[in-house]
Amino acid sequence: MTLEAGVELFNAGRYWAAHEAWEEVWMLDRHGPDGDFWKGLIQVAAGCLHAQRQNRRGTQNKLSGGLSLLTPFRPRHLSVELEPLLAVVEANLAALQCSRAAWPALASLFVARSSPAADS
Repeated sequence: MTLEAGVELFNAGRYWAAHEAWEEVWMLDRHGPDGDFWKGLIQVAAGCLHAQRQNRRGTQNKLSGGLSLLTPFRPRHLSVELEPLLAVVEANLAALQCSRAAWPALASLFVARSSPAADS
């Protein structure tokens, strides 16, 4: 699998499939310079899956972990625009924190790509 395949799956709401696609790449590079990037994407995808199931603890844990892992790669990495993605992750985490009783309306996450020349 590839980054592109994972992005396509993620943006289609197929979070588990995106998780699996990115995990294949991460397994090859988990100790490399992009290991935390791949792991961060995987955790955000897992957080979205937990959100679909309204599992508050799982959503918070995975989105928080993904945010921590992806933050050092801001604003973009491997042509993935991280700023808009992580802004929505942060907003969703805040919404979960503020509404302890009812499940809040969470914003949809989308992975945007830039041209490879824009990479940092």
